[in-house]
Amino acid sequence: MKSLEFRIRKLHVNTDADKRLQKRQPSRVYVNEEALIELTGSRDGGRTVCLEKASASGSPDEPPVRREATLWKAPEKLDKTVTQMYDAFRDACSYKLGEHVRITSLGGPLPDADEVVIEQIPGQDGSAPEPLAPEDIPGWEYALAGRLSQVEHVYAGLVFKNLFIRGPERSFLVASVNGRSTGNARYVDRKTAVRLATAAPASTQIDRSSARRLKVTGIRGADAQIRQLNQILGCFDPVRPFTKKLAFLGIVLHGGHGTGKTMLLNSIASTGWGTVFRIQYKDKLSEIQETFQKARLQQPSIVLIDQLERLIDKDRSNRAAVIFALCEALDALAADAATRQEDPKVIVIATCLDYTTDVPEELKDPGRLTSEIYLPPPDADGRREILSSFGLHVAPDQEQDLLRNLSERTHAYNGKDLRRLVNAAGLIARKRGCEISLALPDSNIPTPPSDDAESQDETAPPPAPDYHLPADYHEALRLVRPSAMHDINLKPPPIRWDDIGGQETVKLSLRRAVRLSVESPEILSRYFDRPPKGFLLYGPPGCSKTMAAQAMATESGLNFFAVKGAELLNMYVGESERAVRRLFQRAREVSPSMIFFDEIDSIAGQRSGFSSSSSSTTGGGSGSGSGGINVLTTLLNEMDGFEALHGVVVLAATNRPQALDPALLRPGRFDELIYVSPPDEAARRAIFAKVAARRMMHADIDIDRLALETEGYSGAEITGICAAAGIAAYDRGIGGGEPAVVMEDLERAIRNQKRQITAEMLRGFEAWERQFRKF
Repeated sequence: MKSLEFRIRKLHVNTDADKRLQKRQPSRVYVNEEALIELTGSRDGGRTVCLEKASASGSPDEPPVRREATLWKAPEKLDKTVTQMYDAFRDACSYKLGEHVRITSLGGPLPDADEVVIEQIPGQDGSAPEPLAPEDIPGWEYALAGRLSQVEHVYAGLVFKNLFIRGPERSFLVASVNGRSTGNARYVDRKTAVRLATAAPASTQIDRSSARRLKVTGIRGADAQIRQLNQILGCFDPVRPFTKKLAFLGIVLHGGHGTGKTMLLNSIASTGWGTVFRIQYKDKLSEIQETFQKARLQQPSIVLIDQLERLIDKDRSNRAAVIFALCEALDALAADAATRQEDPKVIVIATCLDYTTDVPEELKDPGRLTSEIYLPPPDADGRREILSSFGLHVAPDQEQDLLRNLSERTHAYNGKDLRRLVNAAGLIARKRGCEISLALPDSNIPTPPSDDAESQDETAPPPAPDYHLPADYHEALRLVRPSAMHDINLKPPPIRWDDIGGQETVKLSLRRAVRLSVESPEILSRYFDRPPKGFLLYGPPGCSKTMAAQAMATESGLNFFAVKGAELLNMYVGESERAVRRLFQRAREVSPSMIFFDEIDSIAGQRSGFSSSSSSTTGGGSGSGSGGINVLTTLLNEMDGFEALHGVVVLAATNRPQALDPALLRPGRFDELIYVSPPDEAARRAIFAKVAARRMMHADIDIDRLALETEGYSGAEITGICAAAGIAAYDRGIGGGEPAVVMEDLERAIRNQKRQITAEMLRGFEAWERQFRKF
C-alpha cells in the first residue's frame, strides 16, 4: 500500500464548472500526474485514499487526524510534493495551508453510501441549538436527504448551515458515513439511508463510531458461546460507555469442523459496525500487511481471519515471517489504542480448530490474540434448537416427538451436519413421493378443477399438506454421519456379540462398561467415587480381543475411535503427542464415545525400555527414544483426567501385558483388566457351529469331536482350520467330487495347523494376572 507525503497548497476555484464540481464532489484531492500514478498505479482519477496529518502539537500522545477522499490529477501544474483540496473539505479536516499530510492509497473506486448519520451543531452565534421535537425528525431527515442528493461525494465533516423548515434556523454536520467518522462515499438517492442523531450536539471535530450495535443475534444452539462473545464485543461498542479503557485484544473462535466459526464471522461482519476486511489463508505476506494498514486507516474496522491454522501452516515457506507480521500488526493496533487513551476501534477476530495447538505462543502475548472462545458440538438441547430453527416439515402433532428423538440420537452432529440431515430427509421424502406417483394408474390421477364455479364443492376441505414422515428423518440418520468423526473415526465392521463364540465373562465386562459410559452421574455417585473408564483386554494372540472391541462398538452405538498404537508414532517431533491429545479431545466432544487402542504396548511400553538408539523388543514398547516416552506421558496425562469426564470409554488390547508401563495400571487409568483366554470346549463348539450354519457342510460333520480335537487352539486358528477345509472342498467340487466340506477335510486341516499358544505363554499371562489383577 503506497504512501507519499505532501504540503497543502491553496486550490483556486474560478470558473462555474469548477464551482459545480466543488459542490458535487467536495472531497476531491489533487496531485500531479506523476504522484497520481505512483500512488494508484493509474492516470485515471477517482481512487480512494486516506489523508493523515500528525497532531498540531507534534505530541505522540495526540492521535493523527485522518480523512478519506478521492485522488485526481491537478488541473494546474504542481510540484510532486504539493497537494490541493477544496477549502470546505480542508476546514472539515482541520488542515491548514502549508501543513504536511501523508496520502495513502486504499485502492478501488469510491463505495456507495449505505448510511449517513447527521448531527445538529451550533449556529453562527455559537449557542446550543434547540433540540428537535420527535415529530420534526422525519421532516428534517427528508430535507437533509434532498440536500445530500445534490452532493455526489458525501464525507464525514460535511456541513449544512442555516437550514430552515419551521422554527429557528439550524445547522447540521455529517457525523459518519457507513459507520466511520472518517468515511467518504457516493450518495445514492433512494438507496442511501439518512439518519438524524438525536444525541447531544457534536463539535465540528467528530471522532466517534456509528451507533450500530456490535452484537451477534439470531444464531441458535450455542447460547453460552454467543453470550460470551457478545460480552467481549460489547467492550468495543461505543453505545456502552466504560470509564476504564479497554486494552486491545484479539479474539479467536476455535472448535471442530462445522461448529459455526465461519457463520459467526459472517454474523459479526453483517452488524455494520465498521469496515470489514478479510484475510484469506492464501494471502501473500504483503497483502496481509496491507490489509492491517487499511484497517488502521479506516476505523472503526473489523479484521476477520478464517482458518488461521492454514494461514500459518508449518509447510508454508515464510511461516515465521507471516507470524511476525501478525504480531507486528496487532502490536501497532494496541499502541494506537493506548496512544489515543480510548477503546480500540479495530477488532481482529480469527478462527482455528484448536487454540492451544494452532495458535503460536508469540500470538498469545497480551495485546494480541488473547481472548478465546471454544465452540463445541451442540449438546442435546442445542441440537433441538437448531433442528427447530430449520422447520421440520412434518405433521404438527409429530414435530415435538421427532425433535426430541432426533436431538437425542444425533450425538456429535454439528449445525452443518443437522442441516445435511434435514436436506437428506427432504430428498428421501421427495423420492418416496415420486415412487408413489409412478405406481398409481393413470385413472387415479386427479383432473384439474373446472373453471365453472358452480361445479366446485365449496364445502370440500383443502387438500392435506404434503408432510414428510418421521421415517424419512430416521432413514436420513442412517445415511448422514457427523463430520466430527470423519478424520479419526474408523467405522467398525458390523460384528455382533453372537459372532464371538464363548467369552461370556469378557462380554459381560464390556457390556457393563457401555452402561457405565451412558449412566447419569447421579446414579454413578451412589456406587463409585470414580467409576471405571479404562478397560484393558489382554491374552494370547487370535483370541478375539479386537473382535470384542468391534462388537462392543457395534452393539453399543457409541462413537468409535480406533487407533493402532504404532500409527501414533510419527516421524515429526511432537506430532504423536498432539495426535493423542486431539484424539481424547475429539472423543470428549462427541461423547458418548469409545477410544480403542489396538497393540497399545507399542506406545505404552515401560519407560525403562525406551532407548535413544533402538527399539526395545523385550521389556519395553516399540518406539524411538524420547518420542515414545513423550507419547506415553501424554497418554498418562489424558487418562488422569477421566474423573472429570462422563461418556468416554477407553479400551485397549495387547498380547504383551508384561511390556506395559505399570503407571497405566494405576487407579484412574486402566481400572479393569479383562483376560481374553483361548476358547474353552463350549466356545470352540460354538465357533464350529456358526461356521457350519454358514457353509456347505456334509452330514457326517461331528462338531463335538472337532471341539475336543482343537483344545488349545485360538479362535483365529479355528477359523483358519475351517477356511483350509473349505478350500479343499472347493477344489474337490471343481473336479467333480463331493462339493461339501467333509469331516476328513477338517481333521486334515487340524493336523496341518500348528498351535501358536504354548503352555509357557499361558503361564506368563497367569503370573502377570496374579501381580496386577484388581478384583
